[in-house]
Amino acid sequence: MAHPLGQPGDWLMAVAPGNSSAKADGGRLWRWLGTLGVLLLFAGGGVWGVIALRDPSVLPLKLVRIDGELHNLDRRSLEQAVGGAMEGNFFTVDLDRVRAAALKLAWVDQVTVRRIWPGTLKMWVEEQRPLARWGTSQLVNGRGGVFTPEPEALKAELPSLAGPEGQAAEMVARYQRMGRRFAVLELVIDRLVMDGRGAWTVGFKQGLELKLGQEDTEARVERFVRLYPRLEQAENRRVKRVDMRYANGVAVLWGEAS
Repeated sequence: MAHPLGQPGDWLMAVAPGNSSAKADGGRLWRWLGTLGVLLLFAGGGVWGVIALRDPSVLPLKLVRIDGELHNLDRRSLEQAVGGAMEGNFFTVDLDRVRAAALKLAWVDQVTVRRIWPGTLKMWVEEQRPLARWGTSQLVNGRGGVFTPEPEALKAELPSLAGPEGQAAEMVARYQRMGRRFAVLELVIDRLVMDGRGAWTVGFKQGLELKLGQEDTEARVERFVRLYPRLEQAENRRVKRVDMRYANGVAVLWGEAS
Protein backbone atom coordinates (compact mmCIF):
# COMPACT_ATOMS: atom_id res chain seq x y z
CA MET A 1 0.00 0.00 0.00
CA ALA A 2 1.38 3.37 -0.95
CA HIS A 3 2.53 5.81 1.74
CA PRO A 4 0.19 8.87 1.82
CA LEU A 5 3.07 11.23 1.37
CA GLY A 6 4.81 9.10 -1.17
CA GLN A 7 8.18 7.51 -0.67
CA PRO A 8 10.49 9.13 1.87
CA GLY A 9 13.01 9.84 -0.84
CA ASP A 10 10.42 11.55 -2.95
CA TRP A 11 9.40 13.82 -0.08
CA LEU A 12 12.99 14.86 0.57
CA MET A 13 13.48 15.70 -3.07
CA ALA A 14 10.42 17.87 -2.99
CA VAL A 15 11.66 19.93 -0.02
CA ALA A 16 15.22 20.44 -1.26
CA PRO A 17 14.42 22.97 -4.08
CA GLY A 18 12.75 25.29 -1.59
CA ASN A 19 15.90 25.55 0.56
CA SER A 20 18.10 26.19 -2.54
CA SER A 21 15.89 29.10 -3.69
CA ALA A 22 16.10 30.78 -0.28
CA LYS A 23 19.87 30.53 -0.28
CA ALA A 24 20.05 32.00 -3.82
CA ASP A 25 17.81 34.92 -2.83
CA GLY A 26 20.01 35.56 0.18
CA GLY A 27 23.12 35.58 -1.99
CA ARG A 28 21.58 38.06 -4.40
CA LEU A 29 20.57 40.31 -1.51
CA TRP A 30 24.10 40.40 -0.15
CA ARG A 31 25.53 41.10 -3.59
CA TRP A 32 23.02 43.93 -4.08
CA LEU A 33 23.86 45.38 -0.67
CA GLY A 34 27.56 45.12 -1.49
CA THR A 35 27.08 46.91 -4.82
CA LEU A 36 25.00 49.61 -3.14
CA GLY A 37 27.72 50.12 -0.57
CA VAL A 38 30.36 50.55 -3.28
CA LEU A 39 28.16 53.04 -5.15
CA LEU A 40 27.54 55.04 -1.99
CA LEU A 41 31.26 55.05 -1.33
CA PHE A 42 32.00 56.39 -4.82
CA ALA A 43 29.18 58.93 -4.55
CA GLY A 44 30.52 60.17 -1.24
CA GLY A 45 33.99 60.41 -2.70
CA GLY A 46 32.62 62.30 -5.72
CA VAL A 47 30.83 64.84 -3.53
CA TRP A 48 33.97 65.32 -1.48
CA GLY A 49 35.97 65.75 -4.69
CA VAL A 50 33.62 68.42 -6.04
CA ILE A 51 33.73 70.31 -2.75
CA ALA A 52 37.51 70.09 -2.68
CA LEU A 53 37.89 71.31 -6.28
CA ARG A 54 35.73 74.34 -5.54
CA ASP A 55 38.13 75.41 -2.83
CA PRO A 56 40.21 78.33 -4.24
CA SER A 57 43.25 77.02 -2.38
CA VAL A 58 43.13 73.79 -4.41
CA LEU A 59 44.87 74.20 -7.80
CA PRO A 60 44.91 78.01 -7.64
CA LEU A 61 45.62 80.11 -10.72
CA LYS A 62 49.27 81.07 -10.63
CA LEU A 63 49.75 82.87 -13.94
CA VAL A 64 47.68 84.91 -16.39
CA ARG A 65 49.36 85.10 -19.78
CA ILE A 66 48.23 87.83 -22.20
CA ASP A 67 49.28 87.54 -25.84
CA GLY A 68 48.57 89.81 -28.81
CA GLU A 69 49.94 92.92 -30.50
CA LEU A 70 48.97 95.82 -28.28
CA HIS A 71 49.70 99.34 -29.51
CA ASN A 72 46.94 101.56 -28.17
CA LEU A 73 45.69 99.30 -25.39
CA ASP A 74 47.30 99.81 -21.99
CA ARG A 75 48.37 96.40 -20.67
CA ARG A 76 48.08 97.50 -17.05
CA SER A 77 44.46 98.55 -17.56
CA LEU A 78 43.76 95.19 -19.16
CA GLU A 79 45.35 93.31 -16.27
CA GLN A 80 43.30 95.28 -13.74
CA ALA A 81 40.08 94.69 -15.66
CA VAL A 82 40.44 90.91 -15.92
CA GLY A 83 41.96 90.62 -12.44
CA GLY A 84 38.72 91.79 -10.89
CA ALA A 85 36.80 89.09 -12.77
CA MET A 86 38.97 86.12 -11.80
CA GLU A 87 37.46 84.29 -8.86
CA GLY A 88 37.91 80.65 -7.92
CA ASN A 89 40.62 78.23 -8.95
CA PHE A 90 41.82 76.59 -12.15
CA PHE A 91 38.59 74.61 -12.55
CA THR A 92 36.00 77.09 -11.30
CA VAL A 93 37.15 80.41 -12.77
CA ASP A 94 34.41 81.75 -15.09
CA LEU A 95 36.08 82.18 -18.51
CA ASP A 96 33.08 84.03 -19.98
CA ARG A 97 33.20 86.54 -17.15
CA VAL A 98 36.93 87.13 -17.69
CA ARG A 99 36.35 87.60 -21.42
CA ALA A 100 33.46 90.01 -20.83
CA ALA A 101 35.61 92.09 -18.48
CA ALA A 102 38.29 92.47 -21.16
CA LEU A 103 35.75 93.40 -23.85
CA LYS A 104 34.56 96.35 -21.76
CA LEU A 105 37.80 98.15 -22.60
CA ALA A 106 37.39 100.39 -25.64
CA TRP A 107 40.49 99.19 -27.50
CA VAL A 108 39.72 95.48 -27.09
CA ASP A 109 38.13 94.03 -30.22
CA GLN A 110 38.18 90.25 -29.68
CA VAL A 111 39.31 87.97 -26.83
CA THR A 112 39.80 84.24 -26.38
CA VAL A 113 40.45 82.71 -22.95
CA ARG A 114 41.51 79.15 -22.13
CA ARG A 115 43.04 77.13 -19.32
CA ILE A 116 46.51 75.58 -19.49
CA TRP A 117 47.26 72.91 -16.92
CA PRO A 118 48.02 73.13 -14.10
CA GLY A 119 47.61 76.79 -13.12
CA THR A 120 47.74 79.14 -16.12
CA LEU A 121 45.05 81.22 -17.81
CA LYS A 122 45.98 82.20 -21.38
CA MET A 123 44.35 85.17 -23.10
CA TRP A 124 44.67 86.15 -26.72
CA VAL A 125 43.67 89.79 -27.23
CA GLU A 126 43.05 91.39 -30.60
CA GLU A 127 43.18 95.16 -30.49
CA GLN A 128 40.81 97.43 -32.33
CA ARG A 129 42.11 98.59 -35.70
CA PRO A 130 40.39 101.89 -36.42
CA LEU A 131 39.43 102.50 -40.03
CA ALA A 132 37.94 105.97 -39.64
CA ARG A 133 36.45 108.47 -37.24
CA TRP A 134 32.76 107.96 -36.63
CA GLY A 135 30.95 111.18 -35.85
CA THR A 136 32.74 113.51 -33.48
CA SER A 137 33.79 111.29 -30.58
CA GLN A 138 34.09 107.70 -31.81
CA LEU A 139 36.07 105.44 -34.11
CA VAL A 140 34.91 102.60 -36.34
CA ASN A 141 36.78 99.46 -37.39
CA GLY A 142 36.75 97.63 -40.72
CA ARG A 143 33.72 95.53 -39.77
CA GLY A 144 31.61 98.53 -38.82
CA GLY A 145 32.19 98.14 -35.08
CA VAL A 146 31.98 101.49 -33.30
CA PHE A 147 33.98 102.19 -30.13
CA THR A 148 34.76 105.18 -27.96
CA PRO A 149 38.46 105.67 -27.17
CA GLU A 150 40.21 108.34 -25.17
CA PRO A 151 39.96 111.83 -26.79
CA GLU A 152 43.65 111.83 -27.77
CA ALA A 153 43.04 108.96 -30.18
CA LEU A 154 40.59 111.07 -32.18
CA LYS A 155 43.43 113.32 -33.32
CA ALA A 156 44.87 110.59 -35.54
CA GLU A 157 44.93 111.21 -39.29
CA LEU A 158 41.91 109.13 -40.25
CA PRO A 159 39.09 109.68 -42.73
CA SER A 160 35.75 110.75 -41.33
CA LEU A 161 32.47 108.84 -41.66
CA ALA A 162 29.20 110.38 -40.51
CA GLY A 163 25.74 108.90 -40.76
CA PRO A 164 22.58 107.91 -38.89
CA GLU A 165 22.90 105.72 -35.81
CA GLY A 166 23.03 102.05 -36.67
CA GLN A 167 24.37 102.63 -40.20
CA ALA A 168 28.08 102.28 -39.43
CA ALA A 169 28.46 98.83 -41.04
CA GLU A 170 26.78 99.95 -44.28
CA MET A 171 28.89 103.09 -44.44
CA VAL A 172 32.11 101.17 -43.90
CA ALA A 173 31.18 98.78 -46.70
CA ARG A 174 30.39 101.71 -49.01
CA TYR A 175 33.60 103.51 -48.05
CA GLN A 176 35.65 100.44 -48.93
CA ARG A 177 33.91 99.83 -52.27
CA MET A 178 34.07 103.49 -53.29
CA GLY A 179 37.68 103.72 -52.21
CA ARG A 180 38.65 100.93 -54.59
CA ARG A 181 36.85 102.60 -57.52
CA PHE A 182 38.27 106.07 -56.86
CA ALA A 183 41.78 104.67 -56.51
CA VAL A 184 41.97 104.33 -60.31
CA LEU A 185 41.60 108.14 -60.43
CA GLU A 186 44.22 108.58 -57.68
CA LEU A 187 41.54 110.15 -55.49
CA VAL A 188 41.53 109.36 -51.76
CA ILE A 189 38.37 109.63 -49.66
CA ASP A 190 38.76 111.93 -46.68
CA ARG A 191 35.07 112.30 -45.76
CA LEU A 192 31.96 110.22 -46.40
CA VAL A 193 28.56 111.46 -45.23
CA MET A 194 25.08 109.93 -45.38
CA ASP A 195 22.46 112.38 -44.19
CA GLY A 196 19.11 111.61 -42.58
CA ARG A 197 17.42 111.30 -45.98
CA GLY A 198 19.96 108.76 -47.20
CA ALA A 199 21.83 111.13 -49.52
CA TRP A 200 25.56 110.53 -49.95
CA THR A 201 28.38 113.08 -50.17
CA VAL A 202 32.06 112.23 -50.70
CA GLY A 203 34.94 114.53 -49.85
CA PHE A 204 38.44 113.81 -51.18
CA LYS A 205 41.83 114.74 -49.78
CA GLN A 206 42.51 116.51 -53.08
CA GLY A 207 39.83 119.08 -52.16
CA LEU A 208 37.09 117.82 -54.48
CA GLU A 209 33.52 117.19 -53.28
CA LEU A 210 31.19 114.68 -54.97
CA LYS A 211 27.40 114.75 -54.54
CA LEU A 212 25.74 111.39 -55.20
CA GLY A 213 22.26 111.88 -53.75
CA GLN A 214 19.96 109.09 -52.59
CA GLU A 215 19.24 106.98 -55.67
CA ASP A 216 21.39 104.95 -58.07
CA THR A 217 24.51 105.87 -56.15
CA GLU A 218 26.56 102.94 -57.50
CA ALA A 219 25.72 103.88 -61.09
CA ARG A 220 26.54 107.52 -60.37
CA VAL A 221 29.93 106.50 -59.01
CA GLU A 222 30.65 104.68 -62.27
CA ARG A 223 29.57 107.71 -64.30
CA PHE A 224 31.88 109.91 -62.26
CA VAL A 225 34.81 107.52 -62.77
CA ARG A 226 34.35 107.79 -66.55
CA LEU A 227 33.79 111.56 -66.50
CA TYR A 228 36.51 112.76 -64.15
CA PRO A 229 39.53 112.27 -66.47
CA ARG A 230 37.93 114.64 -69.00
CA LEU A 231 37.24 117.24 -66.31
CA GLU A 232 40.88 117.08 -65.27
CA GLN A 233 41.95 118.08 -68.79
CA ALA A 234 40.46 121.56 -68.42
CA GLU A 235 43.16 124.22 -68.56
CA ASN A 236 43.60 126.81 -65.84
CA ARG A 237 40.67 125.44 -63.87
CA ARG A 238 40.33 123.03 -60.97
CA VAL A 239 37.29 120.92 -60.18
CA LYS A 240 35.86 121.82 -56.76
CA ARG A 241 32.50 120.04 -56.79
CA VAL A 242 30.73 117.55 -59.03
CA ASP A 243 26.99 117.02 -58.57
CA MET A 244 25.80 113.71 -60.04
CA ARG A 245 22.17 114.06 -58.90
CA TYR A 246 20.87 114.94 -62.38
CA ALA A 247 19.27 112.33 -64.61
CA ASN A 248 20.74 113.59 -67.89
CA GLY A 249 23.85 115.48 -66.87
CA VAL A 250 26.09 116.78 -64.11
CA ALA A 251 26.78 120.10 -62.46
CA VAL A 252 30.42 121.12 -62.03
CA LEU A 253 31.74 123.89 -59.81
CA TRP A 254 35.14 125.14 -60.95
CA GLY A 255 37.86 126.90 -59.04
CA GLU A 256 41.12 128.51 -60.02
CA ALA A 257 43.99 126.18 -60.75
CA SER A 258 46.44 126.00 -57.89
